[in-house]
Amino acid sequence: MSLTYKNNKMWAATLPVLEEHTEWFHGLVKSLFYAGEVDVGSLSGKPTSFAQWVSFAERDESIQPEMLERLSILHSDLFSTSDFLLQSVQQSGQKPSYKSFNTFMTLYEEFLSNVRRLEKDLLLEGNGYDLFTGLRSSKLLSVDVARELDRLARHGKGFCLALARIDNFSVMKEYAQQSELDAYIRLVSDLIKLSVRSFDDAYYMPDNEFALCLKQTDITGGVSALERLRKELERQGIQYNDGAVLKPLSISCCIAEPVAGDDVSQLISNLRADLKLSDAAQSDTVLKYHEMSPLQRFMQQQ
Repeated sequence: MSLTYKNNKMWAATLPVLEEHTEWFHGLVKSLFYAGEVDVGSLSGKPTSFAQWVSFAERDESIQPEMLERLSILHSDLFSTSDFLLQSVQQSGQKPSYKSFNTFMTLYEEFLSNVRRLEKDLLLEGNGYDLFTGLRSSKLLSVDVARELDRLARHGKGFCLALARIDNFSVMKEYAQQSELDAYIRLVSDLIKLSVRSFDDAYYMPDNEFALCLKQTDITGGVSALERLRKELERQGIQYNDGAVLKPLSISCCIAEPVAGDDVSQLISNLRADLKLSDAAQSDTVLKYHEMSPLQRFMQQQ
């Protein structure tokens, strides 16, 4: 069976997922805000098409396991949140709070966004994931971030973009075998996957770089998330040989809260430059990115 045929078959199988979840969403909203006017018995139950699609994808083996796991967690979070909303409305007789409904909307929009993104990836004969780490492919970083910038401009939905790297990786290369270096990268990748929320995105980039797109959060929340990641790596107690002594494996990060109109490639380049400068200052840290004029940035790098 050709790759193109398999991917087209998987793409076609996602169509009922979108249709059924859209219908379910409309019914749920009616029951939340117009409970006294809606015949609950006429509303459709929870969609089953996604579970069927996951089973099909697992048998077909054309979707990266990490992608299936990510979507499944996001789907589970979506249903758990909808159950909470319905129970709250039934018990109080009042419409849900803005905060709780906004949480549900974020999960719903991200679920649909991820399914639609997967559709495009399948049509491009790939599923958007890096086989080495299980993180999202760096080839799609600019496209994904550009989409978040568009959402920010149209709907005011902010997000944070962060760049991370393993400290002193160039030193490690001198004394460690390639298998050890690979193990360090996979360890950090696995911790990132455990640390980010079901609707956040994380990417592996060449030359010891990891990018994180933390959605629906401001710079304070983004820094807190990265600090938790850094401390979790510290808790692992992994050490490497620098040629003289054993040192703890650590990471440093630089995070920005983009604004509408930012240039994706320039923003990533600036984050990379600031992170590189931290090598000479302090490792094992989380830096906040501050916008500077081209002249200020040039002077900083001299």
